[in-house]
Amino acid sequence: MFDENICTRCGTCLESCPAIDLDIDQAQEEIENLISGSSFIVDKCLVCGTCDLNCPEGLTPMALIKDLKYVKMEELERKGQTSKLVKFILPFSKPNFFEFYEETMMTPEESVNLKKWKSPAKTDELVLLGCAISYPMQNFYKNPTIEGLLKGKTLAGGVEFCCGEMYHRLCYPISKTEIEDRLYSKFSDLGVNRLLIFCNECYEAYNTEYKKIAKDFKMTCVWEYIFKAIKSGELQITNEIDLKVTYHDPCSAKKHPELMKYPREIIKATGVELIELEHNSENALCCGIAAGLNGLSAIEKIRKKRFKEIKQTGGEYILTTCPGCILNFALDPRIQRKFKILSVLDILRLSCGEKIDLNKNPVLINKLLNKALTTRPDLLI
Repeated sequence: MFDENICTRCGTCLESCPAIDLDIDQAQEEIENLISGSSFIVDKCLVCGTCDLNCPEGLTPMALIKDLKYVKMEELERKGQTSKLVKFILPFSKPNFFEFYEETMMTPEESVNLKKWKSPAKTDELVLLGCAISYPMQNFYKNPTIEGLLKGKTLAGGVEFCCGEMYHRLCYPISKTEIEDRLYSKFSDLGVNRLLIFCNECYEAYNTEYKKIAKDFKMTCVWEYIFKAIKSGELQITNEIDLKVTYHDPCSAKKHPELMKYPREIIKATGVELIELEHNSENALCCGIAAGLNGLSAIEKIRKKRFKEIKQTGGEYILTTCPGCILNFALDPRIQRKFKILSVLDILRLSCGEKIDLNKNPVLINKLLNKALTTRPDLLI
């Protein structure tokens, strides 16, 4: 929480922001402005949470910023001024991207998978895939390495199991209580006690937004599960890979040490050389996708800043755990030309002897864009 009576107005929180360049005097001025209810920070903030991690008093200045963002978003929604593109990517909107993908682009095999994941059987442990992995990025799970490792486990996915994290990230007005109650009921009706979570955003939402779920269900991120399988010998690394890679931490990982630690451990286990970015872990830069409320040019500006750091590493591959970050990086032709953009799971699959298409993510994003803009050209208006 943020308590203005405890805040010393030192400015350390805003000075630490990796997206907005403020000196200490500017940071002190803007934290005062935020407390007063008005600051340009409200529009520029990417809700990455770095400010919370750097507050000397242990406060959450991001909560203060989000409160002001919610007010602005409610006003835009009331006036009918929310961009069509933003509404299109929100999973509970009608129409939305996920329904669009299911109806116009999904293969018959993907449709069979999704239908099964929407209606899982009763189970003590449920594997939550998340929206992106349920729809355009099913290859996160549907591959010999990961499917073999999780054989026999019950999977859930689709918008029916959406955590709504995207709404919280964009500060779009929605009832958290309704989402939590719906998910809690689903898990309880299925007899679930443990959740194995693929999606970082789901993991973040369940741990920070939905306290009742966090209290009553044991949660493990898939990255911890995979690394422990490697350590135990259940998952065998058969090909050590001689590559230079860099790792991009998604914003959703910053407050959860396990979401930063275990992907790196998996990467190191494959034998590749990991070169850290200048801003990494808790202080990592956003990929830029969270700037979407401010338009495509705002996304490009942040992405360009991250790309500059990536180039400086001399690595050949960009790895991350977030489907949204992968798709955003794959949007940029400059990044496509210089780097392969992969999930940590892709490099793991290579080390387990699989052959994969290293260009699949740019191909996917171009396919998605072309189809969406051909069908819905109004999205960019």
